[in-house]
Amino acid sequence: MTHNPLTPGQLAGKTAFVSGSSRGIGAATIGYFAEAGARVAINYRNKEARAIKLRDGIVANGGSAIAVGADLTDYETIAALRDTLAAEFGSLDILVLNASGGMEAGMGDDYAMRLNRDAQVNLLQTLRPLLHEGSRVVFVTSHQAHF
Repeated sequence: MTHNPLTPGQLAGKTAFVSGSSRGIGAATIGYFAEAGARVAINYRNKEARAIKLRDGIVANGGSAIAVGADLTDYETIAALRDTLAAEFGSLDILVLNASGGMEAGMGDDYAMRLNRDAQVNLLQTLRPLLHEGSRVVFVTSHQAHF
């Protein structure tokens, strides 16, 4: 991991959820938040083993983390995700919409838009009750770079 732009303790008492955080930029972001003291939720669709490994590493280093599976294009799993986050954290201080994709074969011609646009809007709407004044939402996507 590269240098963390956050300082230790800077996010103490805060909670953070990053979609698509079992690998890549999402995993690095979760790591930064955890190092800064936030309780974090690691999200995965198919990469449960990676999410568990990341969670275990954060916990071993004294952090607080959970791993939660959810397919962002399946609205029922998003409702379950919301319920899990509410039970574990109560509220969210930081929501990072990071999951993206759509280049996978066999997912349908509209999958890219369902995942990168529709699912992101639904995720924000579904998790909005967990956000409060002062919460932050960051939407990260590089999907359009493929075109």
